Amino acid sequence: MEDMTACQQLLEALHRRVGEQNDALATLGEVFAREAERLRRHDQARCLRDLRSEVMVEVKHSQREEADAAYAFNKVTFIGGLAKFALGTLGAIVVRSDDPLSVGLRLAKSDFERTQPYGTVLVVVGPGGVPDDVDMIPVSRWARELGRSEAQIEAALKAKGNLLMTPQTFSEFMEELEDRVLRGIVALPAATPNLVLKAADGDPE
Repeated sequence: MEDMTACQQLLEALHRRVGEQNDALATLGEVFAREAERLRRHDQARCLRDLRSEVMVEVKHSQREEADAAYAFNKVTFIGGLAKFALGTLGAIVVRSDDPLSVGLRLAKSDFERTQPYGTVLVVVGPGGVPDDVDMIPVSRWARELGRSEAQIEAALKAKGNLLMTPQTFSEFMEELEDRVLRGIVALPAATPNLVLKAADGDPE
């Protein structure tokens, strides 16, 4: 009888130990899950930082190219206009015009008034969202190359479901998005720009 009691007590002790170990394993599993989630959020935040840096480098490079192109264009148009002004004025003097300067100005007017779009660079978030569908678009260069206005280029991009942002807005947006990823409010990849924007604006998902 004593052997049966001892055996039962041993079984109960073993049962308690198994229960304690199960509880410990469950707690350990929760710890691992929380750590895995923390690492996932930090990995996504690092992905956003890297993407922001890459896009801003592209933006600065494009802005430098735009500044150089604008300088070259203005130089050519100014020199061309000045040459036409000088030739027109000189020709008017030769033929004894009453107002040679006006003749020169009329001749040079088309050169002096020539304009082309320069400097507009935007960041586009496509329907694929962040981070997979983000690109830098040199709007002014596209407008010049295609013979269209910047507004037409932007309208065409929006018509395809793209979200357009200035570089400054994009940079601020990415900082806010990184913060929300770290806090678990948003997870990547963001399915659509609207979803990402709602999170960035503080709206519930």
